[in-house]
Amino acid sequence: MWKTASARVYLILLGVVFLASCSMAGLQTGEKFLSARDDFNQRLRWQDYQGAARHLAVEQRTLFLEKYSGGEDLRFVAVEPASADLSEENRRAETVTVLQYYRLPSAVVKTFQLKQEWLFENNSWKVVSPFPELP
Repeated sequence: MWKTASARVYLILLGVVFLASCSMAGLQTGEKFLSARDDFNQRLRWQDYQGAARHLAVEQRTLFLEKYSGGEDLRFVAVEPASADLSEENRRAETVTVLQYYRLPSAVVKTFQLKQEWLFENNSWKVVSPFPELP
């Protein structure tokens, strides 16, 4: 009987440790998302398109660089996160980022709400939605 009670306690403790580790993995995934999103936004803000492209899925990266890497006329005034919705599994996220920008020689600042879908694969977050043409 002692072995049976001991085994139950051991299994309960093992279950608690397992659940705690799953919870910690979810937190780490969420923290990685915030870090990736913030780095992407900062690189856009500073016109570091090569750096921003590292956060894009391979399918989106080439098109993004073709559109924006030679865009010396595009200037971002602000790149601010507005919302981020993570899925329950912390594997998918939908974001809205407010972009304020202008194109030289104009000094008229335009505002655009950038909606993006992010996926967590191979231990990193990537934008899987295409980066739109800015009006």
